[in-house]
Amino acid sequence: MKYLYLTVFLVFLLIITSCTSSKKVPYMVNIEDIPAEVLTASTSLPSPILSPGDIIDISVMTKNQEVAIPFNKRLIYGEAYLRGNMSKTMEYYLIDQNGDIEFPVLGRLHVGGKTKTEVEHMIQEALYPKYLNELPQVTVWIQNFSISVLGDVNKPGSFTIEDERVSILDAIALAGDLAITGRRDNVLLVRVNADGSKTVARVNLNDKDLISSPYFYLQQNDVLYVEPNKSKANSAVVVPPTTSLVFSATSILLTIANLIISAWSISK
Repeated sequence: MKYLYLTVFLVFLLIITSCTSSKKVPYMVNIEDIPAEVLTASTSLPSPILSPGDIIDISVMTKNQEVAIPFNKRLIYGEAYLRGNMSKTMEYYLIDQNGDIEFPVLGRLHVGGKTKTEVEHMIQEALYPKYLNELPQVTVWIQNFSISVLGDVNKPGSFTIEDERVSILDAIALAGDLAITGRRDNVLLVRVNADGSKTVARVNLNDKDLISSPYFYLQQNDVLYVEPNKSKANSAVVVPPTTSLVFSATSILLTIANLIISAWSISK
């Protein structure tokens, strides 16, 4: 009878453990509890911060595009280019280790540590009205905007983001989702700041408030690391051959002892 009680207890424990584990699998549990006004409110996407090593494209546009030609690294061919009769060759800016670029006419500009928006305004103010009679439209794009997802995911790797807009859920999708054994409640985010310092944060994907987290949208060069759960981590432990041999011998001895005891009980 005591073995029956033990079996029932073990089955009950297994069910409880399974239920507890299953609650750790879904993303943003109970997100429907977030007030509608919070969900419908527009979220301002932070402007990416430029750092050494970034490759950027800067375009200067005016109503009369010919006057803006000297301030573009693109090879533009006046009216023929504007009519689409000639191809263009793209040339980009590499931000050096000091955070500087060489901009046509204006010379060396310090852009490291500034947001894209700040750099666009800085160039506008430098060009107008000193060099241009109208306020130009300046656009900055990061050509090598990328993030990395490592650890217990199905397709770890680095991913280039063309539109510079990527949420933590987008990153997980690019990595083929977390493996079922990946910890969703403790994802590590490592962010390298423009000055070389690092920011480390822990993100809980189970938490419904993730959607309003300052880490919901990722920045250039962010790295996500997904830890395996205890079950997978324990299964990855390498058992030395001698230890394995001891376990095997012990198992055999216990089996023989159990057979002897059973035979002795029957004989009685």
